[in-house]
Amino acid sequence: MDFENNKTELISKSKLLSGKRIVLGVTGSIAAVEDVKLIHELRRHGAIVFPVMTQSAMKIIHPYSLQYASENEVVTEITGRIEHVTLVNNSDLILIAPATANTISKAANGIDDTTVTSVLSNAIGRKPIIMVPAMHQGMMDNPILKENMQNLIKNGVVFLDPIIEENKAKMADIEYITASVIRVLNPLCIGKKVAVVGGSSAEPIDDVRVITNLSSGETTVSFMKAFYYFGAELHNYLGLMRTQVPSYLKYESFKTVDDLISLIPKIRENDLVIVPAALSDFTLKKQSGKISSEEELNLKLFPAKKFLKELGRNYDGILIGFKAEYGVSEKDLINRAKKRLEEYNLDYIIANRLEDVKHANTIVYLIGENIVEKFKGDKDDVSISIVKKLCESLFPR
Repeated sequence: MDFENNKTELISKSKLLSGKRIVLGVTGSIAAVEDVKLIHELRRHGAIVFPVMTQSAMKIIHPYSLQYASENEVVTEITGRIEHVTLVNNSDLILIAPATANTISKAANGIDDTTVTSVLSNAIGRKPIIMVPAMHQGMMDNPILKENMQNLIKNGVVFLDPIIEENKAKMADIEYITASVIRVLNPLCIGKKVAVVGGSSAEPIDDVRVITNLSSGETTVSFMKAFYYFGAELHNYLGLMRTQVPSYLKYESFKTVDDLISLIPKIRENDLVIVPAALSDFTLKKQSGKISSEEELNLKLFPAKKFLKELGRNYDGILIGFKAEYGVSEKDLINRAKKRLEEYNLDYIIANRLEDVKHANTIVYLIGENIVEKFKGDKDDVSISIVKKLCESLFPR
């Protein structure tokens, strides 16, 4: 049998962790059973994962499971190869998931008596570290533990918020952990405030019916994730969404175009605003109660205010709009987008033809005063490429 070629085939999701060496410290929480999935997800973004397990962790999940997932040897004891030194020296990030109260407190007080605390003793102050707590809620609420966590935070350690339910502080979900690893290692937009305005508006006909559209919100979520990956301080404003928003992406809701316009003073506080929202072009006078469906109904529609125009007045940041067309040539699409760029006083516009949007592939154009660049791929790839381009050109480090 050819053992060397017996590799796990994983579907690539991005190259944002390509070649990054992640030391995964696994401690004695039942949440350790999730680490096979976590390793796979990190590898789908290109990471190379080196698991380190405590003796307590090995009572919950066997090292063979993590060896299978990572395709690397699992460190279960410190030997003459000084694994706690060589792994840290050659790593890009240390991830402790799950992190028990025991390990957190030991690390905060310089105690080094397990494989994982040995890694931490050598890494704190030298390498990026993310800890993902998992324990009973009473332990999480312990003031001494909180003080120990603050001590580690002062020394650069990042803690991810646990999921609080059933009187437990459960380990954060795998998507959040992976996104946070990407974020720490790709700080292109770090320190910049970014607002993403997305979803569909819904103009009320009566108390139970609305006029809206069929926008899915996929593009919005893709750009929210991309800006999160690159370290931006995100402020999201969402209307109706038919796409699931990841739990780690918090947002404020709006319903109508007027609702959104009322938020403009807050939105203007950001360095960059991007608006993939599908906002109504029309509104109407709402009727109280529920209109009878037994007879013909005629609705009188009025032009809705243009959010981008309202936002663009007296806004000093970077403003990015979107434009979709159908049945036009590439040349006409670009020309119409440039006209919208001038009309709405935008810095950039992202344009596409609806016929170019396929299930797993799309084509879009980033258009500015001195740029027309074409991007092709799935929505996540395209969003990542555009955001990377924007961060590198607008916020050079």
